Amino acid sequence: MLRLMRNPIFICSIILLLVACDTSGEKVMDEGPLKVYYNDSSDQKVIAAFYDFWIKEKYVGDKTQSIKITENTERNVYEIRIILRKEFDPAATIDFKELQLMSEIQQELNTHVFMKKKCELVICDNKFQTLSTPMPIIP
Repeated sequence: MLRLMRNPIFICSIILLLVACDTSGEKVMDEGPLKVYYNDSSDQKVIAAFYDFWIKEKYVGDKTQSIKITENTERNVYEIRIILRKEFDPAATIDFKELQLMSEIQQELNTHVFMKKKCELVICDNKFQTLSTPMPIIP
């Protein structure tokens, strides 16, 4: 076994396997209770500005919060994919206060962070699958 580990083909195979495990191009900003997932192709400055904004405005609670930012190239918008609740039922309705807060947050983001390409908040399940887009951006 030790002799096999010294074989250059074995070493290259292991390296390729490790590199192949990270081919999704997805990255994460993870400092404290906020995790922001994004694609490698996303604008790093915009992602960092979003992260700073979310922390500064105190939208993070005590529990870990996961958000995924994706670019919808067909509609030319960023989608801020938020897991609203761990056990969010797709048939459940969002109450008026939640909807109003989401609208305010979306407006603030589009004013202070996403100035070149607008964003919309998307409510997702715990696997970032879309459940609802309460205030879609109309191009």
